[in-house]
Amino acid sequence: MAARFLVISFQRSGLNWLRYCTEYFTGVRTPGRKQIIAEGSVFFDRAHDVQRKPGRSDYTGLYDASGAEIYERVALLLRNPYDCFTSHYLGRAGITFRKGLERFEAYAVNIIKFDALKEARKRVFFFEDFINNEEGTLGFLSFFGIDPSARLYNFSEMIEASRAWYHGHHGLFVERERPELKTKERTAIARMLKRQLGQKVEHYLGRYLFEDPFPSPPNT
Repeated sequence: MAARFLVISFQRSGLNWLRYCTEYFTGVRTPGRKQIIAEGSVFFDRAHDVQRKPGRSDYTGLYDASGAEIYERVALLLRNPYDCFTSHYLGRAGITFRKGLERFEAYAVNIIKFDALKEARKRVFFFEDFINNEEGTLGFLSFFGIDPSARLYNFSEMIEASRAWYHGHHGLFVERERPELKTKERTAIARMLKRQLGQKVEHYLGRYLFEDPFPSPPNT
């Protein structure tokens, strides 16, 4: 039976942590590289870019051939766009900033398509509210009807197990090696998002784009 739940998550937005928790508490597989459960139907579908069919997922689109919405519940994961861009594109061989910015338009398109859904029950989950945060993580699980009280768990041990899995597949990224965006690059990202999202930008990304990212230095 096809999944009727969907998680929209641009790359590096925390989905692997939520996949781990979902599999831990449900015993049901989630799409992507194997974490805890290797076989069987998936608990939810996933889409990094709602306009493309991803690998390791049965997602084919938001609507069926008749134009009706496919999914009953849809979660949108959002991470600070500057951090998301830096984590996914900067430092990758063969990816210039301009090319990365063109591809990063999918981040905005995900928001637009999510916002346009009318029938599905939907909710936004912000990276910093759920990543390694028990209350936020349980909120995500609850949205999909998962009851964590049905199984004993140690949240700290779950975090360590998930990190070990991630490092095993992606390597240990030392913080000092992480590239940083230049001021003009941050400005270009913000302009693209504001152009694409229009009036929706403050609702979805206000916590990120409408704070002063470059405060004036203190008087000396």
